[in-house]
Amino acid sequence: MNRADRIQLVGSRLRRRTFLGVLGGAALSGLLAACGGGGATPTPTSAPPTPTPARATPTPATAPTPAAAATPTAISSPAVATEPIRIGLIHGYTGVFAALAENLTNGIRLHFESIDNTVAGRKVEFVQEDDASNPEQGLTKTKQLVERLRVQLIIGYIHSGVALACRDYLHQSGMPTIIDNAGAAALTRDPQRRSPYIFRVSFANGQYEWPLGPYAVEQLGYKQTVVLAPDYAAGKEKAAAFKQAFLKAGGRVVEEIYPPLDTTDFAPFLQRIQQMQADAVWAFFAGADAVRFVQQYTDFGLKDQFPLIGVGDLVDEAYLDQQGDAALGVVTSLHYSPYIDSPENKTFVDAYRAKYGRIPNQFAYQGYLAGRVAAEALAKVQGRIEDKQAFLKALKDVQFVGPAGPFRFHPETQNVILTVYFRRVERLPDGSLGNVVIGKRENVDDLSF
Repeated sequence: MNRADRIQLVGSRLRRRTFLGVLGGAALSGLLAACGGGGATPTPTSAPPTPTPARATPTPATAPTPAAAATPTAISSPAVATEPIRIGLIHGYTGVFAALAENLTNGIRLHFESIDNTVAGRKVEFVQEDDASNPEQGLTKTKQLVERLRVQLIIGYIHSGVALACRDYLHQSGMPTIIDNAGAAALTRDPQRRSPYIFRVSFANGQYEWPLGPYAVEQLGYKQTVVLAPDYAAGKEKAAAFKQAFLKAGGRVVEEIYPPLDTTDFAPFLQRIQQMQADAVWAFFAGADAVRFVQQYTDFGLKDQFPLIGVGDLVDEAYLDQQGDAALGVVTSLHYSPYIDSPENKTFVDAYRAKYGRIPNQFAYQGYLAGRVAAEALAKVQGRIEDKQAFLKALKDVQFVGPAGPFRFHPETQNVILTVYFRRVERLPDGSLGNVVIGKRENVDDLSF
């Protein structure tokens, strides 16, 4: 359901809030799944206890990982080289993650269609499977893709619980995999959970949150903040990353508040903020929680007293129009904005809008990255995906300038190295609201926090 459809569905503010209370739970779960929570299988909360320097600098791989035990099989012959390349797409295509899956898949297909679904003269075929955002079903569907449908590459995993449930099978079966959303930090940050077969183009929880800490102190002049996030694993992970960086930059957190997921009435928590002596409030909420929080924050009269900053999910393009003027002025950090001023982003936004009739959000961008990374690696090996060792090396070496800037993987974690953008919600010339870029921090990897 796109933004225009939602607007038609909500004829009145009361009806809209009712609608959001139902559908927003789905959007919330989808966005939170990207962050590793909200499902039957919680995101691991363990993280390296020792912070690394704030400025990210990729380091060469030195420590042994499970990769060392793996021996990819090389298969190449003229016969197989004429067969189509089979790519499995696995997302939660039904249920609460359906809209998220649609955006991710749109992005993947957008890039492959731009090259006529052909790499080095070899056609590419897609097989879609629905994991229903259920870890058990996700593992079953993954095995089906590998063993019965004989896919040669998997792209997918929205829910971190599903990705974690499939990790051991993907590693043991030696299946090249590109995660396009699931943000469970352990998948790339934990040396015992990394795999030479698993790459991630999206983010690790905390990766785009922590840079706002020093930015708030040094650029916005905020020395004291209140921190709010949902009371679950990913909420705590994201809040901890911001808090750690904010403290390191010289700031002070005067209060931490963790409302339950799917909170409909934030009044008790907003009343606590009223009593604080703070320069600003940092928050992470998504979906319906984000809509309600931003609206109620303004209704309580806190917006002028405590400027609101936080995670990009707080004012995602998917529901920014529903938040309306309450979102104006909110400053967030994220790895994408459709308003990044670059030729590459303009081309991407124009192409996405032309095909799907709307601007891309962060999930469409992540899908596009996954598709492009796969296509570039396939081109590097002249379409010979059967030469698994060469294909994995090609994946690891992929580099290009994409819509949000330079793209490359960290050589040790195989997680994307991001440019984090600082955005402020502003009224655009056409009257709509948009996350306008006001700053950025480059070379942010998943070992930086």
